[in-house]
Amino acid sequence: MRRPGSWIVISKQLSNQLGQTDTTISCRGSWTLNCLKVGNIIERRACRCPRTIRRYSKRKMELPEGILIGFGNPLLDITTIVDDTMLLEKYDLKPNAAIIAEEKHLPLFEELTNQENVHYSAGGACQNSMRVFQWIVGTPFRALFFGAVGRDKFGDTIAKRALFDGVQTHYQVKDEASTGTCAVIISGQNRSLVANLGAAALFSEDWLDIEENKCLFERAQYFYATGFIVAVNSPSVLRMAQLSSETNRCFVLNFSAVFVLQTHKQELDAILPYTNMVIGNKQEAIAFADTHEWNTTDIFEIGRKLQSLPNENNRPRIVMITDAVCPVLCFQENDKVLEYPVPKVDKKIIVDTNGCGDAFVGGFLSQLVQHMPLDYCIRTGIFASQQVLRIVGIQIDKLPKFRESCI
Repeated sequence: MRRPGSWIVISKQLSNQLGQTDTTISCRGSWTLNCLKVGNIIERRACRCPRTIRRYSKRKMELPEGILIGFGNPLLDITTIVDDTMLLEKYDLKPNAAIIAEEKHLPLFEELTNQENVHYSAGGACQNSMRVFQWIVGTPFRALFFGAVGRDKFGDTIAKRALFDGVQTHYQVKDEASTGTCAVIISGQNRSLVANLGAAALFSEDWLDIEENKCLFERAQYFYATGFIVAVNSPSVLRMAQLSSETNRCFVLNFSAVFVLQTHKQELDAILPYTNMVIGNKQEAIAFADTHEWNTTDIFEIGRKLQSLPNENNRPRIVMITDAVCPVLCFQENDKVLEYPVPKVDKKIIVDTNGCGDAFVGGFLSQLVQHMPLDYCIRTGIFASQQVLRIVGIQIDKLPKFRESCI
């Protein structure tokens, strides 16, 4: 197979892998794809034609309430923009990384709250994705969110924010800890995240046994979990992944951060066989390869190996590897790869890259649950991420109204 470049090689059965019925891949922006069929393989070149998008827009479906359930760590984001590296150096932080706060980082949160130029917003990677999902879908409460918060003002604040954005939250409220917070330090186009999980770290599996929650799980068709919640309570994630697999529903797992791959290998290996779709960036994919001693940094080789890992589901796994500049790569069965370029963004309009990955997932899932083609899902994810980077944090009320013409 030729290495993906100007050509795109995809599987004829791509839509079936996603639980979709249409096997056509829609256009990329103002581009559509000409087909050359060779056996069960379709090779496609790009040519200008905007008609395919409009054809798919007529097939949008009415979504039932709670079709998607997300599991993650609800946090209050405390964001500051710095002009130098003094704050990063003071707390031994890398300019572009995500970590869990240690004892030495705790004074950072108090220091930030005493500053004048800080911004507070509802956060946590999964909750952000659910909020972006709702922004695009429009109809409230199509997405539900599960996580743990404290019985305090911060918990009330993020619950109200999520509700305003159309996300129905099902928080496990903890009296013994305060709501988690995340320090977001923006320096240029980099962002350093330090999460003080607080109550989020106490999420427990017994919350899944509440009768009301069990009814919600029965109704959902898609489940999404971040690596961050795997680090907190992997048995809960494994249980939902197994439920999804046993009932032929769709479970999506995001690796989320390099440290998750490095510290929770065993837990992730237990969950992956029941996972329909894996999402991660290049650094996370390489970290996964390192922990499994694959001795390669070739992203194509890693993607293929990830896709071919043991699978307990009825549908082949899809692995999606993202990058801020390089094309999004989607690996399917039989070494089929979809390569999708990311449009360049003028650096002058970039305000905050924190949340771009969360927004991509939210946009992607908003189309996946509507059985749209993978190409369409990716384009929506890219559009969402490139809207979010223009503002500080994920503030849904500051985003433009989503329309089909946006992508």
